[in-house]
Amino acid sequence: MKKKIIIASVLKPTDDVRMYEKFANSIAKCFPNEFEIHILGAQSNRQSPVKPSNEQEIQEFFFHPIAQFDRLSSKRFKYSKTFLINVFKINPSLLIINSPELLLAALLVKMKLKIPIIYDVRENYFFNILYQPTYKNYLRPFLATAVRSLEHLSRLWIDFYLLAERCYEKEFSFAKGKSEIIENKYKPLSLEFQVRSSEFKIPSLNFLYTGTISPTYGTINAIRFVKKIKIYFPESQLVIKGFCADKHYLKLLKTEAEDCGFINLEISEVPINHQEIIATFEKADIALLPYLPNKSTENCIPAKMYEYIAHSLPMVVQKNALWESICLPCKAALFIDFEEENIEKLVHDLAVYPFYSEGNKDFAFWESEEKKLIPIISKYINDEM
Repeated sequence: MKKKIIIASVLKPTDDVRMYEKFANSIAKCFPNEFEIHILGAQSNRQSPVKPSNEQEIQEFFFHPIAQFDRLSSKRFKYSKTFLINVFKINPSLLIINSPELLLAALLVKMKLKIPIIYDVRENYFFNILYQPTYKNYLRPFLATAVRSLEHLSRLWIDFYLLAERCYEKEFSFAKGKSEIIENKYKPLSLEFQVRSSEFKIPSLNFLYTGTISPTYGTINAIRFVKKIKIYFPESQLVIKGFCADKHYLKLLKTEAEDCGFINLEISEVPINHQEIIATFEKADIALLPYLPNKSTENCIPAKMYEYIAHSLPMVVQKNALWESICLPCKAALFIDFEEENIEKLVHDLAVYPFYSEGNKDFAFWESEEKKLIPIISKYINDEM
């Protein structure tokens, strides 16, 4: 009888790029026919996940879209009960969680099933809560401190920590001595993966913004940027494709784009399947990363940056020393201040900058992270508890 692995989240969809495309597919590839992999999370905008075309038909994946609520719904805090019912029913040999809300529930799993538990720390939740406008100002310090305290306490029952960013080694003392960095690098689902041409025709520029839509990520700045650059490149277009949980911000975004036929809003109120995002790269000339300076993001490398590099998609990115160190060796991006950009200079630079003319892009791919992940899975799935 096959052992079972659960990968679980609260807000991420069951076909989430890290849980499904990277973790689950890597485990299935490296341990063929050894495990059932169950993914617990939210429903995405697709009825069924996109399967990797370079693998045989995989029967080991089971998807459980049991988290059915809005990001700020009170139902979110009652999810642990549903989570536990499903975990005990599946009876796994290994549990991987990536949401701090599941830490206390994971303690109950540890006590009853006595299995290894891995906490995949995808974000600095303390910084996110404290510095992003998701919650009311007066709630942020309390919620941030509560989450960080729980993460520290979790060291008593969490066997291992996976850290999605290099900076987390310094930021998370609770993971010290039992952690590994597994970055969000790009994993194509097909052996037929094609690198697009990085050449584009001026003045017809197709700009692209993908991913999470929120004030922190500066989505409105992308619209304002394209409005300004149309003076020089009058045929410019902008596609915004992503997931927005903030209904107030979505309303502001629609107001900003009102009467702008050159802006195409492809925004979903549920998470969008990752392969739908990747498909937009083919028709794009330049990707925009107009992040607002924020302590919660300044030391993190956006996963979409790796994706754009892998596909040779030129970028215009908010100034940030860390991001420049990633992009400049392979000439992947131009860096500006989106709040105070010099459009005339940028117009000149876009015309002459030799995007992707040198450097190696291998660092952007998932293979290096898979090599670190698989020994960890092997160790804990075979541990005698």
